[in-house]
Amino acid sequence: MKMYNLLEVLIAVACCLGNVLVVCAVAVGIHDCLREPTFCFLVSLAAADFLVGAAAVPLAVLLDGWVNLTSHQCLFLSCVILVLTEASVLSLLAIAIDRYLRLHMPFR
Repeated sequence: MKMYNLLEVLIAVACCLGNVLVVCAVAVGIHDCLREPTFCFLVSLAAADFLVGAAAVPLAVLLDGWVNLTSHQCLFLSCVILVLTEASVLSLLAIAIDRYLRLHMPFR
């Protein structure tokens, strides 16, 4: 069980650090091309993934049996995890649609 928790902590820290780097790279970008909508989608994905690493992963470890919770608390925390991970997936969907439209309508 300790190995699982250590792995979860490492994944959460790497997720947070990596996504902070992405946001900083876009925010401090030298070129104006970093202000395009595609990069806004990337920042949205990075923010959603940061929240997954900062909140959803620790909550998932808590739900794994480390804390005694009532059924309502467990349901609430499960919903928070679900919403955060769904935000990440929907950001990926927005990026995929943006890339598809850019390829099929390049000059519009």
